[in-house]
Amino acid sequence: MRDPKDLDAAIQQMIDYDGPFILDVLVEKHENCFPMIPSGKPHNEMLLGEAETLGVIESEGAVLV
Repeated sequence: MRDPKDLDAAIQQMIDYDGPFILDVLVEKHENCFPMIPSGKPHNEMLLGEAETLGVIESEGAVLV
């Protein structure tokens, strides 16, 4: 997905789909997009953000990660 105006519809399509879904979204090269899985690392070593964002992801959102 390249156009930001398509993001809401793509997320809704992903939520509505009953099964696995891959949503490939292009992000600005220098922008940090969390949660992030570092290259070559397993999913349980994902980064959730900088210290000032700790605690921002609540339990409802954490289950999606």
